[in-house]
Amino acid sequence: MRSEMQKAFIETQFPIARLSAESYKERKANYGQTLTRLGKWWGRKPLILVRACILGMLMPASDDPKKDREIFLKILTMDDEGTWNRQKGEIPVKAWREAAPAKIQDKYFGASGWQRGISADQKEFVLAEILEELTEAQRQRLDDQRRRSIADRSTFDGLPYAERIAECERPENVAGPSPAAWAEINDHLGTSAANLKGLIEQLGQRSFGHTPRVGDSFCGGGSIPFEAARIGCEAFGSDLNPVAGLLTWASLNLLGGGQAIQEEVMRVQAKALAAADQQVTEWGIEHNDKGERADAYLYCVEVKPEGCDYYIPLAPSWLIGEKSKVVARWELVPGSDRLQPDIAVVNEAELKLYKAKKGATVVNSRVIDPFDPSRSWSIEALRGPEGLRHWSNEDIVPRLGDVFQERLYCIRWINAQGERRYAAPEAADLARETKVLELLRERFAEWQREGFIPSKAIVSGYNTDQPIRERGWTHWHHLFTPRQLLTHGVLAQISGELAQTKAAKVGCLLGLGKLANWDSRLCGWDSSPANEKGNGVFQNQALNTQFAFSNRPVIKFITSWELDIAYSVPNMAQSRVIDADARDLCESCDLWITDPPYADAVNYHELADFFLSWYDKQVAKIFPEWISDARAQLAVRGDGDDFRRSMVEIYQNLARNMPDKGLQIVMFTHQDPAVWAGLGMILWAAGLKATAAWTINTETDAVGIKKGNYVQGTVCLVLRKRAAAEPGFLFDIFPMVEDEVRAQIASMQALDEDGEPNFNDSDYQLAAYAAALKVLTQYSTLDGKNVTDEVFAVRSKNQKSDFQQVIERAITIACDELIPKGLNDSWRELSLIERYYLRAVDIESRGERRKGMYEELARGFGVTDIKPLLKSDKANGTCVYTPSGFGTSLLAPIDGAVESAAALPRRGRASASGPHPFAASPLRHLLFAICETAAADNDPNQGRQYLRDTFGQTYWGRRESMVRLLDWLTALGNSEDTADWAKDSEAARILAGRLRNDDA
Repeated sequence: MRSEMQKAFIETQFPIARLSAESYKERKANYGQTLTRLGKWWGRKPLILVRACILGMLMPASDDPKKDREIFLKILTMDDEGTWNRQKGEIPVKAWREAAPAKIQDKYFGASGWQRGISADQKEFVLAEILEELTEAQRQRLDDQRRRSIADRSTFDGLPYAERIAECERPENVAGPSPAAWAEINDHLGTSAANLKGLIEQLGQRSFGHTPRVGDSFCGGGSIPFEAARIGCEAFGSDLNPVAGLLTWASLNLLGGGQAIQEEVMRVQAKALAAADQQVTEWGIEHNDKGERADAYLYCVEVKPEGCDYYIPLAPSWLIGEKSKVVARWELVPGSDRLQPDIAVVNEAELKLYKAKKGATVVNSRVIDPFDPSRSWSIEALRGPEGLRHWSNEDIVPRLGDVFQERLYCIRWINAQGERRYAAPEAADLARETKVLELLRERFAEWQREGFIPSKAIVSGYNTDQPIRERGWTHWHHLFTPRQLLTHGVLAQISGELAQTKAAKVGCLLGLGKLANWDSRLCGWDSSPANEKGNGVFQNQALNTQFAFSNRPVIKFITSWELDIAYSVPNMAQSRVIDADARDLCESCDLWITDPPYADAVNYHELADFFLSWYDKQVAKIFPEWISDARAQLAVRGDGDDFRRSMVEIYQNLARNMPDKGLQIVMFTHQDPAVWAGLGMILWAAGLKATAAWTINTETDAVGIKKGNYVQGTVCLVLRKRAAAEPGFLFDIFPMVEDEVRAQIASMQALDEDGEPNFNDSDYQLAAYAAALKVLTQYSTLDGKNVTDEVFAVRSKNQKSDFQQVIERAITIACDELIPKGLNDSWRELSLIERYYLRAVDIESRGERRKGMYEELARGFGVTDIKPLLKSDKANGTCVYTPSGFGTSLLAPIDGAVESAAALPRRGRASASGPHPFAASPLRHLLFAICETAAADNDPNQGRQYLRDTFGQTYWGRRESMVRLLDWLTALGNSEDTADWAKDSEAARILAGRLRNDDA
């Protein structure tokens, strides 16, 4: 077994750059991700990250860190050979046929290719089955016939890793390392595995004496239990929310259930949809007398403001289709207070106007009169001082007299030839709308009672108050039109009758959830040329009401109702999912990996109720042992005392249910030292000690409303049990932290490679946090203060705990250690504010734009005001001023170097509290000399003379240092990320040459 002192690989290093690239690629796949096909959940962690974490926790670290890294990458097929083998490229069907066993050849292949009627999903399954039957040599011969997009290996290997994997399958979708790679892996680890599952089993037996057991007490969308089971671990998942439990159960038992189960679920879903389609056809609610069928319905809200004689249809844009050039226009109808829609095809000039919001009736939260744009009304004022009338359970459409009414304004029809046209609704269409309402009312009470449509009231909360306030909706079924409730309800009823097994029932239930996400009153219409279709509800992490929204007919249900689960995970390891509070768990796991709620986390318990409203009564039947309620009162959320107390209880419980040699990883996405300190103290109080921390860039560019510094990556904090109750003292801890920070940074720098760095600036700062936590969390008290008391201590707004002070001190040490390349000889001569500016330029030159990183640097250097130095302080677009950007601003005299401040060129007025410290620094004056040189068409004499005048006799003693700084600034012009420096970098180069040759 692993000795108690032996570290796991993840406690010493982690291949940050490559894992970040793979994680980002997986997230960018959007609906191509493995688990998203089951339904919506927020913040699922990339499966490759989960796989890497589990492997990193099980793989022991040796005394050869570079070899360790090489082997770790080989196992994940993220080494150069593995990446080459993952490169996409079509293998001819003929080659597959020749490689296939006879039984597969006869069943699926004809003489010249696939047999007719074989679906794309079936093909994928068959190909996977063929690979399973082949020896490694046979696989290699098959792969040699692949038509790769980059055929030359040296060209491929020469690309940056992120560009290489753009041409590759994701690691989860390939067979694994080659036999030669396994030989190297086994030689280094002392194992005898031939595949990943075998390796996991052997490493688990070595560490724990059995197959490793991985648990997640906040299982959410199921990433951690699913990936753990897929690679051979016993998996355990739990969550308070039954929606999370359902998704996790489905990932393990539908995606991982094998071909027979998957085919059964898809067969039941297809049969149910066909029956629902037949019923809708018989009702005649989606067909017209021209032989066409509805392909999309577009609705809008309308309002009759005070002083207006007609109802105004509301939409922020009346552009329906950019590609089809279709718009909606509105016309007055004599004798009626309702406007008539005119659905028209317009020319390019008119289309451009509609793209620029021509005719929009909602602008900046105001209703605009379509015939007199000078008239407008506040939407908030229209709701009235008492707010809108609250709908009752029986309400399905607005009542007469409600402020906001609704109307159907456009239908897209499709004929038997597949030709589509947009048209305004006619009298017959409105009659069909009336029939829909009548059909629904006949079934409404029974369907609510049976759980075929929602009956739950909306519980007030941060997100759920929005539809109540903005529309008066008080029940979840209010978020759906009568047509949606009728069609979804009949599908729920039919599928409930057809599904006989637990798998089929869960599959149909998740299908209803997916359908609700793509077909509700919260689904806006996307008019962009590549789409012209309805959006999903959760374009961000909110329940946003829409003034104009779409409705899907039954013929459009197939993409959202049927689960795409033709995905086999053979021999899925044992797994268990329960619906439980993490404080009450009694399951023992060797490894716990959790992504807990913290600070400003998503309100899962509120948003998931959107889906639970469709599931609750059926979940109770399928899983009678579960509680079919989100139990919001027990949800861990916020950042107050109750949150901290709950978190301590949870992690104390997880630590109790873990062997002494076990490990935990806690994932979160914050850089704020206060959040770090808070979470660190929680885990400290829970009896855990930190051993490492890594950050992986997991987020795509558009993750919803939560944009900014804190969604750029996922922090993985590695923890073990704290073995002894040792007292700690700040006097001893500060130098220990300093040593730990320096040692951590040095070890990371030793692993870094110039061509492909493993760590970026935020990783080094993160390492400083981790180093501080590693020192602090090994003690049970700090200067005699009990850690539990410290967690719950009441402090004033700006008062910092001892814990937070230690963490901030670690950042200061890290900032002092991380000297930009080329500035070693000058660094000690610079003031803190000068170091800050140069480090900010340094990280900018490597593409860092997150405001949080610039703020973190400021904290580390003790700089309190960075705004005067920043050209932009956007959350993800921060950068500093260049010399020419500063111009004559922010300049102040250097003590004793000039006669008076009046001798300095300057712009604007000095602050009443005195000049900014950077203004009087030698570096600031050197930057101004560069600006002068650039302004004089690169004549360096202007800049040189300014420096002589400014520094007087000290100029000669400073000249060599100034040349070194100018040389460093010159190199900035070579970076794409500092293109704004091109002009000033050239001026710096010329000025440096003049100063070198300045002899009198």
